[in-house]
Amino acid sequence: MSWLKDDSYGIPVFLAVGLHLAIVLVGIIAIDFNDNDTKQPQRPVIVNATVIDISDTIIGQREAKERAAKQQAAVAAEKRKKEAEQKRKQEAERKALEDKRKQLAQAQQLKAKEAEEAKRAEAERKRIADQQRKADEAEKKRLAKEAEDARLAQQAEAEKKRKAEAEQQRKEQELLKQLEAERLANEERKRQEEAKRVAEEKKRADEAAAQAAAEEAERLAAEEAQMVQSISSLINSRVASVWNRPPSARNGMKAKLRINFLPNGEISYAEVTEGSGDALFDQRTLDAVNKVERIEELADVDSYVFERNFRQIDLIFNPQDLRN
Repeated sequence: MSWLKDDSYGIPVFLAVGLHLAIVLVGIIAIDFNDNDTKQPQRPVIVNATVIDISDTIIGQREAKERAAKQQAAVAAEKRKKEAEQKRKQEAERKALEDKRKQLAQAQQLKAKEAEEAKRAEAERKRIADQQRKADEAEKKRLAKEAEDARLAQQAEAEKKRKAEAEQQRKEQELLKQLEAERLANEERKRQEEAKRVAEEKKRADEAAAQAAAEEAERLAAEEAQMVQSISSLINSRVASVWNRPPSARNGMKAKLRINFLPNGEISYAEVTEGSGDALFDQRTLDAVNKVERIEELADVDSYVFERNFRQIDLIFNPQDLRN
């Protein structure tokens, strides 16, 4: 049983159970088994068992103290173990840090030594390179001087040859120029003669064309003037036909109007630019223009003629049948 395996409660519980069993056995032995006696009604045997709290006994208290002491010892041992482990780790970390510092110092010393050696090596390399550079420059100057001397000699020879060839070419060119000048002079003379002939023919043609154009322009101008005069008279008569004579109208009164036409002959705008001195006379004249509305004959007029003569006209309205 599991409770027998417990070191704290196994023995006390075992003793308590044994005591109860002994009490039961004593009660059984004390019963009278005589058959002659009048049998009395049997009563159930009552066993009073008392549960003993082991912690209240001396043994339980001693065991409790022992357990507490063991627990404290275990806690102290664990604490010492942790402290020792912590101390060991700190010592190991300190040693590792010290080793790292030593390694870093050694590395720095090695690096400084290597830098110093590299510096000396670089200085030596520069010295050797400078010597080599100076030697190369001296050799380059010597070779350059030799090349320049050879070039100048070659250039002088080439210049001498070029001058001789140039002189020969110049003589040939002079001869060619002379021949070409003679040819061009002949061609120029022929060209001038031909140009003179063409110019005379063109002049005669231009004069004839100009005369014809002048005659045509004069004819068209005459026709245009006649048409303008005719349409102007037509506009004047149309306005006069719808003019409502005011009572104040007198001979000598005249009003100047500016009329804008559209290409189809419609009047787009009209205004009095110079009045007669009589406001009613001027207003009646302007009303007459607006009543006309359109001059159909303008729709048949050439657009160029219309734009030049009838897009905007100035009309002087001066009736001659007024009273004195």
